[in-house]
Amino acid sequence: MRVLPLCLLAVSTAFAAELEIQIIYDNTSAGLPADWGFSALVTFRGEQVLFDTGTRPELFVSNLQKLRIEPEKIPRVVISHEHRDHGGGLYELLKSARIRLVYLLNNFSLEPFRTIEDLRAKVVPVSAARQIVPGIYSTGLIEGSPPEQSLLIETSKGLVVLTGCSHPGIGRILRTAQRQRGKSSVRLLLGGLHMYTWGADQIGEAVQELKKLGVESIVPAHCTGDPAKAALKLAYGSRFDTAGAGKLIHLD
Repeated sequence: MRVLPLCLLAVSTAFAAELEIQIIYDNTSAGLPADWGFSALVTFRGEQVLFDTGTRPELFVSNLQKLRIEPEKIPRVVISHEHRDHGGGLYELLKSARIRLVYLLNNFSLEPFRTIEDLRAKVVPVSAARQIVPGIYSTGLIEGSPPEQSLLIETSKGLVVLTGCSHPGIGRILRTAQRQRGKSSVRLLLGGLHMYTWGADQIGEAVQELKKLGVESIVPAHCTGDPAKAALKLAYGSRFDTAGAGKLIHLD
């Protein structure tokens, strides 16, 4: 079976996509204003999960409007970890939306739990791996500084891993994901990889680790850093794609 390069998967509209990932907030632009932070809306087999909410509430909401994403139709939000560049737009979103469920790691401070409930949404504390909707899972709390949760999506052609910042280390996140879902490879890795302060040797070791862990294609975002992106592009070729606020990724 022929496998299309990721860049073709990202732009082709000749098929009905099984999975779409709309990047709402990112350090780079793909048509929308860029800012330090991350947010992406996952649409999988008719179900939607918002992953993170960027940094600046006004920019996050503005990007939603430009993408014609209606906040009141977003049913659930997962926040990867307790840093403002991933949860900064949440409260503003909850003021205008009818979000039923917000998934927070159980190590978050009390303030977000109380504020979310005051805004009439339900908080779901997350510690262990759990299903969000059929086919989409949280890894649960993965220890790091700080701890994080990542999203796992089981497509018909393999596992997709969506990361916020990868503070626990991308290797640990991927090994956790593969163990939880019983997989030996990753169809697509998308999100922040937290390599922006790393030197060339450390980046090179990380790229080799991704290859050994069976990462087939990659869209690095947010805190990955330009040197790491360049190394990943060299290693993955046509299986590398850029992220950016406004980018829409399709997988058939």
